[in-house]
Amino acid sequence: MKFTNTTNHPALAFEGLDQLGQSFHVIVMRQTYTWNEQGLLVIADEQDPLRLEDQLTDTTDLMSGIVEESDLAHYKPKCDVIIKGHAYVPKHKQNQDSFTASIKLQTPDYKVLAEPVAATKYAFVAQSSKKPAKDRYQTGQILIDKTLTILSPRYLLNDSITGNSHYKLHIEPMPSKVSLNPSSSFGGYSLIEDRHNALNYIDKNELIPEDTRHAIKLNPHHGVIAYLQENSFNPAGTGYCSPLYYKYVQPQHIQLSQIHHSDLLISESIVNQVGKNKLDYERHNRLVAGFGVRAKSHPERVKLVGQIDENFIESGDAYPKGFDFAMWNSAYADQQTSLLTGNEWLTLTNLCKSDTVAATITRSGDTELKLYLPELLAYLALESKNAQTMVTELPLRLDTVIISPDKQKVNLVWRAIIIDNYEPRKAVLDVIEKATQDELSEQYYTQTTEIARPYEKG
Repeated sequence: MKFTNTTNHPALAFEGLDQLGQSFHVIVMRQTYTWNEQGLLVIADEQDPLRLEDQLTDTTDLMSGIVEESDLAHYKPKCDVIIKGHAYVPKHKQNQDSFTASIKLQTPDYKVLAEPVAATKYAFVAQSSKKPAKDRYQTGQILIDKTLTILSPRYLLNDSITGNSHYKLHIEPMPSKVSLNPSSSFGGYSLIEDRHNALNYIDKNELIPEDTRHAIKLNPHHGVIAYLQENSFNPAGTGYCSPLYYKYVQPQHIQLSQIHHSDLLISESIVNQVGKNKLDYERHNRLVAGFGVRAKSHPERVKLVGQIDENFIESGDAYPKGFDFAMWNSAYADQQTSLLTGNEWLTLTNLCKSDTVAATITRSGDTELKLYLPELLAYLALESKNAQTMVTELPLRLDTVIISPDKQKVNLVWRAIIIDNYEPRKAVLDVIEKATQDELSEQYYTQTTEIARPYEKG
């Protein structure tokens, strides 16, 4: 298939396979936006390239965690909404040890102007009437509404002199900002380097075989590692102690995580439960919270991969039995939503600096940023090798929204699947901006609805 990209945005065509071994073509496009003083997204002068591999927080540290996954997913059933950057303490919370940050995504409100006319060719434009009926108001739908508590730095200090661990909580002052990287959420890993006294008490079956220890390099400051246990929910997090590490090393200092659900804040009791393997699955699952990417090792993602066993390894199949494409959705479950149309509003609270363009201070003193996604149509003009098959148009679907308030940047990733049965010969990628859609509306449509945009109120 010949792929032609007529846009100014990086795009790529590649092949994929489904669970039945049937091939298909994937078209993926990444757009880079900034925003103006009204919060409207506008195309950035410099377009980011497609992300061809996962982005580590720190490329020198393999355990630093992923902040953004590759754009080369074959298919995402839902749309991921991901925040990168920091949470910023509002002025009225600067002398306290916690504050909240939130993200809300909603469809716009509509004014219903007239009854729709019969469907016509241009299905992507709004319809208009010279003589509107009495206005009716249709309230938008909230797709994502998530609030997390951000804690000041805190740690547990082992003040025992009897040999049995006894930890006391120490709370530090709130900084001006807290990173949204995976390290701010609960999790992490426990490792013991070679020649540590604790190795004398640990069953050798729990240790890394001596002849393979030198091959394990996680980051430059580690020596030879004899024991390693990850928290599968978030290996890049903070605060985790494996039961063996907790029992035999009895660390003097345990740094704690800062991002949590308000009803499950980190405490000595929780660390103790984890260290004794007594924290139930559901609480452990909710203990790992954030606004970014959920680790691929997270049990809720792992179970979507399907059954990986010897039969699968020897079969040569593309996917294990039970594989679910939802595995490619990298955001936390409460930051996944049905695929977007591009006219939705995002409201970020305390997730940007107070002087960020378009940010306002609410009556309560929080920093609020409203961003309006562009009303864009991205589509493929497809031509088949089969002369009997009609030329058709296929819309791309918006399946990833990545907001980076610190950089005043938003990335939108669009994707389309072309089934192999269509026998595609040629695919041409194009986009239609809102202005062009409005022109087509006036020519071909009776307007039935009008978007009520928050920035236009008053």
